[in-house]
Amino acid sequence: MNGKSTYRALVGERTFDIRWQGETLFVNDEPTTYAFEQVSGRHYLLIFNGNSIPVVIDAPGDGSARVTLNGRTTDVRVKDERALLMERFGLDAGDDAAQREVRAPMPGLVLRVEVTPGQAVKAGEALLVLEAMKMENELRAGGDGVVKAIHVEEGTAVAKNDLLLEFE
Repeated sequence: MNGKSTYRALVGERTFDIRWQGETLFVNDEPTTYAFEQVSGRHYLLIFNGNSIPVVIDAPGDGSARVTLNGRTTDVRVKDERALLMERFGLDAGDDAAQREVRAPMPGLVLRVEVTPGQAVKAGEALLVLEAMKMENELRAGGDGVVKAIHVEEGTAVAKNDLLLEFE
């Protein structure tokens, strides 16, 4: 895999941050050596840090999978870069509180508020623009909803995790 890709794998109660940078795979920031080859259908061979591990993957395509490694089966949930970004912006679709609140993902300055209280918004619609690290970051709605309250205005300096707006 080329470039840089980041994922988070949730395996039972354990979490693994997985990142490819160029041809190097990092698991929880530790560089590893690996090869992953499809043998047939759902059957793969994983060579990880010199160990050969047979793998069977049943993935319905919704970010979850049932993975069998060396005969042990477990459910795995994978979050890609988009899902991790949504989570970082407080828009994680799996959390009711996150669906009702948008919090500052980092310290910054509110440049524009794109919505008003009572306004219905659709998933992906712009909510506000936050300037952080000399970059404009447009925060978008993670789902459909109605804006309940806006806790900032243009020109407001915010700290990480400050409440920006709420949905009904």
